Amino acid sequence: MESCERTDYKPTDWKLIDWYKQKAKALASEIEPRLMHEEISWNALKEICSMDMTLWRLLLKEFRSRGYDIGDYKEQFLAKK
Repeated sequence: MESCERTDYKPTDWKLIDWYKQKAKALASEIEPRLMHEEISWNALKEICSMDMTLWRLLLKEFRSRGYDIGDYKEQFLAKK
């Protein structure tokens, strides 16, 4: 039986998470007019987020909550439904 190594507990920085959520909402508002005319690929969204994966994921989550089609791992795009 393998023993599990205990790691140090790191508290969650909720202020940082709130900052990411606010940034994602602001970016979604900026990008939304562009989505009226075209689809945006996930790679283009990653570039908009400066390759920050946490911000990118929260941005996709924000668009999903606004009713947009965010695609999946096979069809990586963001488009209006």
